[in-house]
Amino acid sequence: MILQALSNYYNTLINSDSGVAPPGYSNSKVSHILLISTEGELLDVIPIYKPENKKLLPRYMILPQEVQRTSGKKANFLYDNSSYVLGICLNETTKQPIVDISIDNFNIFKEFNNNRLKDIDDIKAKAFLKFINNWNPRKWQENPIIFNKANELCSGYNIVFKIEGEGFLHESSFVSELIAKAIDEDNDNFTAQCLVTGEFGNISRTHNLIKGVKGAQSSGAAIVSFNNESFKSYGKDQSFNAPVSKKATFEYTTALNYLLNSKLNSLTFADTTIVFWAEKKDLDSKEEIILSWSLDPFEPDISENENDDKKQFAVDRTTARQAKEILENIMDGISVKNSDFRHDTKCYILGLAPNAARISVRFWEVNSFGEVLNKITTHYKDIYIVGSKKFGNFIPPWRLLKEVAAQGKTENIPPLLAGQLLYSILTGAQYPYNLYTMALSRVRKNKRNDEKGETANPISVGIIKAYLIRKFRTYKQKDKEEMITVSLNESLTENAYLLGRLFSLLEKAQKDAIGKEINSGISDKYFGTASSTPAVVFPILLRLYRHHKSKLDKEGKGTYIDIKIQEVMNKLESFPAYLNLEHQGLFVLGYYHQNQANYIKKEDKEEIK
Repeated sequence: MILQALSNYYNTLINSDSGVAPPGYSNSKVSHILLISTEGELLDVIPIYKPENKKLLPRYMILPQEVQRTSGKKANFLYDNSSYVLGICLNETTKQPIVDISIDNFNIFKEFNNNRLKDIDDIKAKAFLKFINNWNPRKWQENPIIFNKANELCSGYNIVFKIEGEGFLHESSFVSELIAKAIDEDNDNFTAQCLVTGEFGNISRTHNLIKGVKGAQSSGAAIVSFNNESFKSYGKDQSFNAPVSKKATFEYTTALNYLLNSKLNSLTFADTTIVFWAEKKDLDSKEEIILSWSLDPFEPDISENENDDKKQFAVDRTTARQAKEILENIMDGISVKNSDFRHDTKCYILGLAPNAARISVRFWEVNSFGEVLNKITTHYKDIYIVGSKKFGNFIPPWRLLKEVAAQGKTENIPPLLAGQLLYSILTGAQYPYNLYTMALSRVRKNKRNDEKGETANPISVGIIKAYLIRKFRTYKQKDKEEMITVSLNESLTENAYLLGRLFSLLEKAQKDAIGKEINSGISDKYFGTASSTPAVVFPILLRLYRHHKSKLDKEGKGTYIDIKIQEVMNKLESFPAYLNLEHQGLFVLGYYHQNQANYIKKEDKEEIK
């Protein structure tokens, strides 16, 4: 199903102005052009990097199919990196150009291209052969043009040739003729029914590599690969075990590489890379734009520097405003039928992760665009909680993952967690259990971090809230699901929730009595114990409260907080010896909700009194 969908998408790309490579070609990264005369003399080295996000990146060019160097040395046709084209590369230690280890590569390149072009009567082909046959890698330092740009040339990206007054070598008419002939003659003598198309054809022994999956080998990794004797079945080697025709192999790998290279169609969350596309006859897809922003939202009306950790966006600000408005309307139950997208457009979402030299599929979701958008919107509604406004209505998934990671560092996000979270968002399934436990742990470890003295971060508590809602929804416990609210629920009599509220009120009483000069409050000392073994801590806290109340009464400040504490105490059933993890989440939720209510505007508080 995955390969079939990608193969179909390739046919959409090839019939549009996508710039995708036709059969026998590939979109390859190029950093430099070697300009040579018709006599094969080197005239200039032209860098063609493009500036992007304060970096210089190589450009993509459609070149003859790039070889796969999973084992052994192979040369590309008419182009390659400096090690093959010039016989020089950078020493890994000194970072200076060297020759010795690249001589063999250059000789392979020279021999391969001489064999391919020996019968070609073309001015550009002859100029190219004159250059490589006259070039001596050991004398590269004697050529001032190469010497001055040797370090640049050894970047590892491809180098192409251009003949003065004639154009690019790889764009010559003889090139397409040779490639078409090679495709016709390329037979592995194994014909079978293709699993993707259902048609009989030549089957690929190995599949083209996929590039752009975060954490995978930079040279590429395979999504379909058999490379051990134990994988042999009925005498079939390698990918003959899962017969995919060479045509379908090229189509699905080209489409997937195109998606991974598209900022609009791909996103990265920790160790998971996702690609997504809409099934349409053209590439003018409003659905993909909205989906891209929905999964990685940013505030369109503030500067890039204020958008946390976001330096570059796949969606422009005008489109971002439109996407944000659509999601807000869906959240508010407002119809968006007049939008420029179709609800019934089929969308494909593929989650990938590295696995040594291969790529693992984390998840695969196929649904209508309208349904996918509803699932994403439901996620943002579930995660939203009072006090999170400063982070916007839409907290991106990467921020949730970073929040629970040790030290708030992306590299500390546990493997698999990103894929599990995204799957939950896209399908409406229960959130990962370890995301919930990590959020609980983060709340317990947090110190007071603002003027309110809050221990609980709204993002962590939002995760806890969302997990509990999804759990109750999954098990069809509607009464429990409805008791989890965005802000304080004073009618909720769940014991763990009340304990959290009580802890917040006792903390507020201490702060009001002692003031901001307090060095270590009850939250610093007792929060973890109170949320897990209340019976041990709350008697101590209530004794402390008597002292705080006495001081507040003398200052005429204790009436309001005492009334609130008594209201909660009257609803409490007991101080249990132990709270399970579900109840610990309710404790945190009650604490956070009450803490937010404690710091409403002063004029509103006067009305409550």
